[in-house]
Amino acid sequence: MDYLDQLGALALASRLRRLLNGLLSDGEKVYRSQKIDFAISWFPIFHILAKGSPMSLTDIAKALGVAHPSVIEVTDEMTKKGYVGSRKGRDDKRRRYLFLTEKGEKIILKLKPIWEAFREAGDEICGESGNDFLGSIGKLEKAMARFSMYDRISSRLND
Repeated sequence: MDYLDQLGALALASRLRRLLNGLLSDGEKVYRSQKIDFAISWFPIFHILAKGSPMSLTDIAKALGVAHPSVIEVTDEMTKKGYVGSRKGRDDKRRRYLFLTEKGEKIILKLKPIWEAFREAGDEICGESGNDFLGSIGKLEKAMARFSMYDRISSRLND
C-alpha cells in the first residue's frame, strides 16, 4: 500500500495533486505526440471561446470558476502563440473581450478528434473506478464552496 493512501483524508490534497499531475503530464504528451503546439492548461479557455466568442475576461473567469488573473495569464500565452486576440468593449472600454483568431479557428480542426479521445479515455478511466467519480468531484466542490477546507480546519484549531 502506498504511503499517501495510508494517510487517508490527511493526504487528500496530496493525492489529488498526484492524480492531477499524472493527467496533465499525459495530456501534454498527447499534444506533443500529435505535433500540436497546444498546452493542456489552455483547454478550458480555448474550448469556451470555441463555443462562442468574443467573451469578456470576467465572463470566462466566472464561467470556469477561476480567478481573473489566472485567465489573463493563460490568455496571454495563447495570444503570444497567435491563437487568441482581444479587443476593448464597445460600451465599457475597461472590459477586454477575447476571441479565437484565424489560427485559433484552424487548430480546432486538429483538436476536436484529440478532445474526443480525451473524453473517451476519461469516461473509460472513470468507469474503471467503479463509482460516479465526476459526480463525487462535484459534491466535493459544492461542500468546499459551502465551507472551505481552511474554514473547517480553522474552526477545529480555534475551539
